[in-house]
Amino acid sequence: MLSNLIATLYFITLILIKRGRFHLTLNPKYYSISNGIPKEVLLVGLPSSIMNVMGIYSNITLNKLLVNYSNAAVAGIGIAKKIDMLSFAIANGLSQGVIPLIGYNYSSKNTGRMRSAIKATLILSLAVTTVGAVLLFTCANPLVKAFIDDAETVRYGSMFQRIICITGPFTAITTVIISIFQSVGQKGKPLVLSMLRKGGLDVPFMFLLDHLAGAEAIAWATPIADCGAMLVGILMFVPLWRKMGKERTEI
Repeated sequence: MLSNLIATLYFITLILIKRGRFHLTLNPKYYSISNGIPKEVLLVGLPSSIMNVMGIYSNITLNKLLVNYSNAAVAGIGIAKKIDMLSFAIANGLSQGVIPLIGYNYSSKNTGRMRSAIKATLILSLAVTTVGAVLLFTCANPLVKAFIDDAETVRYGSMFQRIICITGPFTAITTVIISIFQSVGQKGKPLVLSMLRKGGLDVPFMFLLDHLAGAEAIAWATPIADCGAMLVGILMFVPLWRKMGKERTEI
């Protein structure tokens, strides 16, 4: 709570101090509901909001299923997910950070620079998540043991870690594609991909795998869902990529 409060005060102070040089202002008189601006803001931010909500729903379902086996299983998946967030957070930061660059170049029809930015982001994101996946897979046991020294929890955590870390490269591609669609104003596709990743595919697979193979198989729902979302994302993205290539040739 305190960290969020401090961050909010920092940004408010920054805007107030530099309001003469910024195009940003907190003055209510400059707020406009014309030209569908509030609608655009909500539609652009909706996929991220849905992703967070569905992520919570997915985690609740996962914990609910695992608690039927043991508290160690719940603790193990919690530790594994926290560790796995490191590479995901870096890749997600790259994909979110490139949104303005893609948006500006898309608006100015500078498709060559836009394609270069997309390629660079994909390569960097895949590199980070692939290296992260290798490290998390090979060092799963000591990483989990650094959080807790309970043998059963470490066993569950290491097993879950090796399964979940596989999703890194899949997630990197999906998040970049989501960011691209957000940048070019295609609101529906990011929403679909967000819901497929969390809640749309993984939750049904959790119940199915729990029924078929028990606790040790439930974690496989995550890579299955992320791989499925990635494939759907690629199918959605290819026509846009080809279109950008044609526009570049014409320019």
